[in-house]
Amino acid sequence: MKTKLLLAAGLCATALFATGCATRVTASGGRETTVLGGAITVATDSYQPSTPATAVEADTSKLVSTGNPTGKKTSILWGLITLHDY
Repeated sequence: MKTKLLLAAGLCATALFATGCATRVTASGGRETTVLGGAITVATDSYQPSTPATAVEADTSKLVSTGNPTGKKTSILWGLITLHDY
């Protein structure tokens, strides 16, 4: 039983590492980085609105304001949860 659990854990870890990551330059001049096959996406200088499929959206500039919006957007679970600062 322990061997099967260890094998399943190893396959899951391999699948996570095999998905890779990618970085691209956006049209606005920012940078968008995706990790784990798009499960986590971080974009800089992205003042785009969130997608309609976003279930939880938080504006961090209203929660913890520094006075300067950075335009950074972080999407988790393929956009289900989105944190943005603009």
